[in-house]
Amino acid sequence: MTAPQLHSDAPPAREGQSGPQRSHPRITVPSRPLIDEPAGIVISGCAPGRSVTVTASSLIDGFAHEATATFTADRTGMVDTARHPSTAGSYTGTDPFGLWWSATPAGPVAHAATPPGPVTTRLRAETADGLVTAEFQRHWLAAGATVTEVREPGVRGIFARPAGPGPFPGVVVFAGSGGGLGLAAAWAPVLASHGLATLAIAYFGGPGLPDALVGIEVEVVERGARWLLQRDDVTPGTVGVMGASRGSELALWAGALLDTIGAVAAFAPSGVSWAGLDAGGPVDAPAWTFAGRPLPYAPVGGRAKVAQAPTVGPVALRAAFEPVLADPELFEHAVIPVEDIRGPVLFVSGEADTMWPATPMTRIAEQRARDRGFPHPMVHLSYRDGGHTCTGVPGTPVVTEVRNHPLTGGRYSFGGTRAGNAHARADSWPRVVAFLREALG
Repeated sequence: MTAPQLHSDAPPAREGQSGPQRSHPRITVPSRPLIDEPAGIVISGCAPGRSVTVTASSLIDGFAHEATATFTADRTGMVDTARHPSTAGSYTGTDPFGLWWSATPAGPVAHAATPPGPVTTRLRAETADGLVTAEFQRHWLAAGATVTEVREPGVRGIFARPAGPGPFPGVVVFAGSGGGLGLAAAWAPVLASHGLATLAIAYFGGPGLPDALVGIEVEVVERGARWLLQRDDVTPGTVGVMGASRGSELALWAGALLDTIGAVAAFAPSGVSWAGLDAGGPVDAPAWTFAGRPLPYAPVGGRAKVAQAPTVGPVALRAAFEPVLADPELFEHAVIPVEDIRGPVLFVSGEADTMWPATPMTRIAEQRARDRGFPHPMVHLSYRDGGHTCTGVPGTPVVTEVRNHPLTGGRYSFGGTRAGNAHARADSWPRVVAFLREALG
């Protein structure tokens, strides 16, 4: 399909002027791209070798975001944002997602939707020959795919179904300690757009669910898996699971304890199961249970009382976990038995994560798998400049500064650089999609 083009009007020739006129700049935008598609914007008709400044104003998560980049037109008078480097602006270097991940909020415009709506971007390109504008949308959901709300006993969330008759591989996805659907609401439509029937579930922090991350049943994942597997349009047998941060613990426990799980993807993960969390911070109680029994956990903050662990302030919460990891007596009993997982495992971590030490905690899981002869592939993608937000769908704004936590109200640093997190997302996301498709057939 030919991408739509927007042409600005060429200036009229003066009386008596002769000879060919320089073409006026125009913008060519991609035709209905997905949010994770590395499609570039092309500005043509520019003066070769001259600067072109592009401003992108996008509506994302209910906020107006703005990013800028400056390019140099090539010898044909063209700039392609996917192939040509930005030399100044909110990002530098060659990056097809740069005008989105580097964007910063310019002000609220509406309430964010769940699942999110298309990202509408207004483009403004300033060249030596004039100004040209265009508008287009990047989509979370492919044409023909659908998203429906699920409210059934034991299963609450959204179901994203790929286009076509199926059957499709199934995946259950869930986020971390913020509660509700969180990031999973954004993952589901994109995964469905790549052929994965995806159920995004909330396990606390929603209507009819616990208020805190305390005593959560691993069976919440089993109910989601069986909900998928009873469908005629989902491949029978097993499904995959994908979880982030504290949700990575749930994903690993589900893989180890449930025979319905055939693959695990874990973002910003931990191979150690930690104490529960409520509005006041960490509590001396299990985060997870199975078959009515508490699962082992390590206390946040070491031998000190869990309630005294630092939970509020613009500091790295990582410091509350590191004393525990320095003393095997405090955490060895709570290492998740990853050797019992019935299929391959993919980890994605940021080495500069300041929310918690995701990379070292992933290595604990890897070491346990090696020691116990884990028979399936286990891959760990780690990124030097990635933080807690180095995972997930590329092409969306990267946040590394402190935010108010949805459960505790605390302010935490996520770590890493914006560019490092963006690179990690762009590199890891297609590998996660390919992993799930291959593992689940």
